[in-house]
Amino acid sequence: MKRVLVLAGPTGVGKTDVSIPLALALQGEIISADSRQIFRDLEIGTAKPTKEMRAKVAHHFVDELDISERWTAGDFGRAARAKVEEIFERGHLPMVVGGSGFYIRALLDGFFETEDDESDYGPLRERLKEEGAEALYEELQKVDPESASRIMPQDSSRVLRALEVYQRTGIPLSEWHKRPAEPLPCPVAFYCLRMERSVIYERVNQRALAMLNEGLVDEVRALMERGFDETTNALRTHGYQEVFPYLRGENDYDEMVDNIQKAVRHYVKRQFTWFRRDPRVVWIDCNPDEPPEVAAREIEHHFNRGAEA
Repeated sequence: MKRVLVLAGPTGVGKTDVSIPLALALQGEIISADSRQIFRDLEIGTAKPTKEMRAKVAHHFVDELDISERWTAGDFGRAARAKVEEIFERGHLPMVVGGSGFYIRALLDGFFETEDDESDYGPLRERLKEEGAEALYEELQKVDPESASRIMPQDSSRVLRALEVYQRTGIPLSEWHKRPAEPLPCPVAFYCLRMERSVIYERVNQRALAMLNEGLVDEVRALMERGFDETTNALRTHGYQEVFPYLRGENDYDEMVDNIQKAVRHYVKRQFTWFRRDPRVVWIDCNPDEPPEVAAREIEHHFNRGAEA
């Protein structure tokens, strides 16, 4: 029976480490549902699977685009559906691994509920403060005139939502509203890893420090020298967003560290909220003191029992 396995969960819970033994056990190929791992030159801040991991298991949508190229949830949904069919043709298991609920829903359901959007519109809110509501409304009129015609220019929350949908998916919100749901035409086994919230917060705090020690600031400085900044689509993500102001001298190093850690913790909270709303999710509790093979075996057994049912 053709099935797709989804392995999701919040940032820092250990999805990548669990995915490798799981893929080896189930003859899987991994489809990365991470919105930034597809970009080359984004190494430290995206926590990509290592070259050793990629040598063991085939990975898709990792290091395939230049930073100047656009990649949205709509792009992912279409490309990932085609990739699922390719993997089936090879007789392997498509394994979707990542923490972007937005991307996973685009693949599984072919649409998303904008009210449940995992984004907090951070970059757009900053633009709202700097440029004003009228400037953002004029932008919306250009990219989605139909939505703009139904929104008052002063209704900044709806303007932000419509702009965010277009920026993330490349498709106007008005078009999404016209599209019927087109679910992935095969069964899906959807697993989410979880730990105690306080444990994950500490893990992401430490991971932020590790990324900085590994050279995250230098990575962002090199991007800045090439003309990129936090408005670049590929860089609209925590870790990168907070380094640019530091490099411009707008805050000090400690404030930058604190801003990165707070942004990631906030994202973790939104991810938990997003995945809890999906009734398909089977939650897998992870112990950070146990090897990832433990969680991988639990998922493998559950997945195989589903095949036998």
